[in-house]
Amino acid sequence: MISTKYFQTYEEREEAFRESVFALIPRKYLGPRVFWKDFSRISIEQLLKSIDQPVAYISSNPRDCLAFGTCWQVLTAASICAQKVDKDITPSAEQIAQDFNLHENLYQPIRTLSGGETVKLALAKSFISAKFRRRLTIASPFSWLSRDNTIYFKNLVQHYVDLGLPVALLALEGEDSREQIGVLENSEKHFGGPVDFAIALKKVRISLGSSLNPMIAQETYARVESLETDLLSPCLIIGDNGQGKSLVAKVLAGAVPFEGVGKILRKSKSGPARLLFQDVINQTLLRSFDAIAATRYRADAATPMVLYQKILEAYFSYLNTSLVKLTKSDSADTSFRTLLEIKAILVAVRICGQPSALILDEPDWGLTRASAIAFVSAIITVAHALGIPVFLISHKPWWYPIAKSTISVKKTPRMVDREKNLFFQIELSCRPPNPDKQERIR
Repeated sequence: MISTKYFQTYEEREEAFRESVFALIPRKYLGPRVFWKDFSRISIEQLLKSIDQPVAYISSNPRDCLAFGTCWQVLTAASICAQKVDKDITPSAEQIAQDFNLHENLYQPIRTLSGGETVKLALAKSFISAKFRRRLTIASPFSWLSRDNTIYFKNLVQHYVDLGLPVALLALEGEDSREQIGVLENSEKHFGGPVDFAIALKKVRISLGSSLNPMIAQETYARVESLETDLLSPCLIIGDNGQGKSLVAKVLAGAVPFEGVGKILRKSKSGPARLLFQDVINQTLLRSFDAIAATRYRADAATPMVLYQKILEAYFSYLNTSLVKLTKSDSADTSFRTLLEIKAILVAVRICGQPSALILDEPDWGLTRASAIAFVSAIITVAHALGIPVFLISHKPWWYPIAKSTISVKKTPRMVDREKNLFFQIELSCRPPNPDKQERIR
């Protein structure tokens, strides 16, 4: 009843997933022209197939399968549909939110959820939807969730199995590995030695907007515990899903408005870092590869294409293979670029401007284990050669052997301040990168 298929590339996995849902999802990773071409080709026949053989699915970016604005709206819509099949035992939005530990996020805008929280919402929606679906398909099921939250994924799969419904898991090779990087895999000696730097976080306060529940319209905000400390690159930021890892990263990168001080300090540079998000497809803003490569931040800096070539050369060196053409030979579109190439050019654009640091949020997203290790190693090598420190945000234990410093992130339960606004505090602690001397990575 459960089938798992592994793929060597993101593109192959996406094609298989798209085929499993009757090609009803346009391909964003091929740019706007292909996206709108796919959209225009959606036929009545495809729609009728989806009605006759309804499939529950979770895409590689779980936001793509969530049509409403809040958790409550998503779960309520699924519950209403399920009640048409079995009114007596269909759980309410509130009940299922409790079961998937989303009760504090029920009226929170989906755009403000963390990646892990978004996946849990997609899992909860699919759990309710089992009543009126024939099967379940999940892309990259092992990429988003921390170890402690995989129980929700397992509960969903078991729910479909108990109902006699088939489950198809489409994953990238090595995506589900819990093994740390081996000595030969990380090739640390090529990183050029650790780069020293410091961070300063003082009285940081981040507005998260207001709850969309009309009965409880308090402002919600996050406080970040003050921290000033020296660090070494690569620096690993760890924490469970929804604990605030990406929020801290956005503060350090100046990617969200906030009060207080949040910056990186190093000898020749101080200020905000640059950030590469987990889902890079949305970060391209549907721009072409050439349009991204044309970005320049400083006239005297290396061009993105020069650094891009250095990243790819280092990448293939770590893979111990020759530099080969990454573009699909059978693609009619000569401008097609793989996800790896898109990631590499986005990183090149960011480091060509000599930022105070580079932050990679879940850098293994969309890559096999071997490819992710080579890609991260290549970026560290190129960035360190320029004196740029690198942060890695991850809940996977892969990266411990290359981490020279570690920041642990943990969120306190929600509280109410004197003005009756909701808030939570993000607590930070620096720890040695030796996993034997700290809590298990989440």
